[in-house]
Amino acid sequence: MFLASSSYASLRVVPAVVNIFADKNSICENKYIVTNPEDRAVTIEVGKEDWKNFSGNPSDVSVDRWLNIKKTTLDIGPGESVEVPFEVVADDNMVGSVSGMIVFSAREGMMNFVMKLPIYIVIRGTEQIDFSIDSLNIGKSDRDGKIYYAMNVKNDGNVHIRHGGFIEIYDNKKKDVIKIVRIEETYPVYAQESKVFHGVVAENGELKKGKYLAVFKIRAFDREIKKKIKFKVSKTGEVVAQ
Repeated sequence: MFLASSSYASLRVVPAVVNIFADKNSICENKYIVTNPEDRAVTIEVGKEDWKNFSGNPSDVSVDRWLNIKKTTLDIGPGESVEVPFEVVADDNMVGSVSGMIVFSAREGMMNFVMKLPIYIVIRGTEQIDFSIDSLNIGKSDRDGKIYYAMNVKNDGNVHIRHGGFIEIYDNKKKDVIKIVRIEETYPVYAQESKVFHGVVAENGELKKGKYLAVFKIRAFDREIKKKIKFKVSKTGEVVAQ
């Protein structure tokens, strides 16, 4: 799956993120497209770095073992685009997920930079999807008066997850849904790790005095989980989680 594009200085690379589901003992081929919109030529070097691997993989499962970049030096003319083919080789010893960084670097006059883009590999048939909302908190910001949540997502599985979902806000007395907040997919939570996510529950003054119930529902792969938290908004707008 290709997601968007990334740019640094004036160089553009598509896709910005690569997610590949690979069978064991398979080869998957794909490519990047690198565009130089400048009015002068540029030379780009393409490399790779290790990133996050599920700990159940052999210690020698480095990015050099499973990722082959077919073109490592790019001479791109003004306004031109160049394809960078690559292949992923998934062997029989790989399980869960592995990942790496594709590194694009240049030093041409004023253009001097390094861009790193992630590539994630899930070994199909070995996935263990196991994540939870480890903790929740809701409170009001002194800075802008908005009500924010802090959600700690714990990943006990063997693949990275990138969750999305919704928050349903209920009037805890009437049991009516008064607001639905979307949780957008953002940063991944890697296997055997946790990450705290923040977001807005309600704008300043949007929720009146009363007691509320927030139901968090998040989904990754084919699994959905939920967690509830009650909170109270005072007459002065203060927020207390219960």
